[in-house]
Amino acid sequence: MKKNNAYYGWLFACVSLLILLGISVYLGISGWYFSSSNTQQTDMQLGNNIEISVKKNEASTASFTFSGGFLEGEKLSQIVSIRNAETEGELYIRAKVYVFMANSSTADMQFVTSNNWAKGDDGYYYYKEKLISQGKIGLCSSIIIGEGSHLRGDRTYIMTIAVEGLDGNTNVKEHWGNNPLENV
Repeated sequence: MKKNNAYYGWLFACVSLLILLGISVYLGISGWYFSSSNTQQTDMQLGNNIEISVKKNEASTASFTFSGGFLEGEKLSQIVSIRNAETEGELYIRAKVYVFMANSSTADMQFVTSNNWAKGDDGYYYYKEKLISQGKIGLCSSIIIGEGSHLRGDRTYIMTIAVEGLDGNTNVKEHWGNNPLENV
């Protein structure tokens, strides 16, 4: 009995599929395909100067990773400045810093700011003047690890600085609940 060429084609296809199935099962069980490591590098690193641009009625953020090997109350050197990216018009500015924690919560941090900033009851820091068009201001020189943060040295965390800008002609108290030109 002589085998025809179609038989060998089917045999080759079945053997190939069995080999691919075996490889897929191995990779699925071992997790090799889905493994990852935290070796990504970004332009923003703790300690480098950061400039955040903001426009009217928008928010901007800057995020970077850092090691959890810091204690509560420890001061981290971090210079952050804010630029009004609008070509015309002044802005009200507020900013907040926080760290994403493992349980999907956030840990509040504190800025070490100049006299032109006031911390509100809502955790935001308010600039006490309107920022002129294309103007730039310093937000902080350091960030303090918040009380109750409980950072672990064997973990990496994401620190985010959020900056919001409102049009200088807006009723800021209606939107933010605070007027930075008055006592916050």
